[in-house]
Amino acid sequence: MVNVIWAKRKSPVLSSSNLACLAHIPGINLTSGCAHDCIYCYARGYSIFPGDNDVVIYNNILEKLKSELLRKRNKPHAVYFSPSSDIFQPIPEVLELSHSILEFLLSKDIGIAFLTKGYIPDKTLNLLLNYSNRVRAQIGIITHDDNIRRIFEPNAASIDVRLGQMAKMAAGGIAVEARLVPILPGIADTSDSIERLCATISNAGVKHAAISTLFLRPAIAASLKQRILDKGTLDGLLSLYKDGKRLAVHAEHSSVIPLPRQKREGFYSRFRQVAKKYGVELSICGCMNPDIGGICNITGKWPELVSRPSLFDQEGQLNNGPG
Repeated sequence: MVNVIWAKRKSPVLSSSNLACLAHIPGINLTSGCAHDCIYCYARGYSIFPGDNDVVIYNNILEKLKSELLRKRNKPHAVYFSPSSDIFQPIPEVLELSHSILEFLLSKDIGIAFLTKGYIPDKTLNLLLNYSNRVRAQIGIITHDDNIRRIFEPNAASIDVRLGQMAKMAAGGIAVEARLVPILPGIADTSDSIERLCATISNAGVKHAAISTLFLRPAIAASLKQRILDKGTLDGLLSLYKDGKRLAVHAEHSSVIPLPRQKREGFYSRFRQVAKKYGVELSICGCMNPDIGGICNITGKWPELVSRPSLFDQEGQLNNGPG
């Protein structure tokens, strides 16, 4: 059961990232902690992670966002949701807050990029479709098998729900991609699994996907040991990392234990061949694979806009012209 904690956000709402793929666009986290409870989540290792089953909701975030934008000479061309929590968590208050903030930003001609593994309510999906040219979406999906999903992403949306949302967004003109991160070695990387996953995202109308295999940090390894009850599955997964050497990723003071490079390169090559057969272009997440390189396109592709008009008039009031 999720324990919801309300708090006032003190730090800036619009945050920058040390990750190369997020460096050019500000990000927003609506919460600290995430109700999806994915057992491999890298945010478990963050100092601000509130703990399992705790989600801190910032109830002043919309007002604080407006205040921050008031002080900016030019508004950002787009905002990314969310660096360390999902914007569409199965908490009614989070979903209402998400809708309000998206509605505000889109009405002011600020683009939206997001990554989610959650269920998007109909009214919010319709909002995104109404502004389809200003939305870039990535849907996280690590397997075609909902039984595997239940173990590793217990409170996230089902695979069928995610595929249905991908199809609606693709049909409605939203630039939508699949984010196959993390693929679980020894569990979701068989030839049949790869084939079926590529087929499902292709059938949803998605033609581009980003990929990375699972990497380990102490908090992730501890979570896996606690939550994977089948000892054979756990031991088989962790044994693949015994020869992995610590790798510095593209974030300050951050390192991980990945699969050995040769194994990752072989897997990505095999996956790319299958994806190509289904008309899906595959890119590697370079932030998670700096020794291999790549661009995961997590924030989408945006036109180069040198100058954006202010959200506010000279008296500091919100401009209410057409968005």
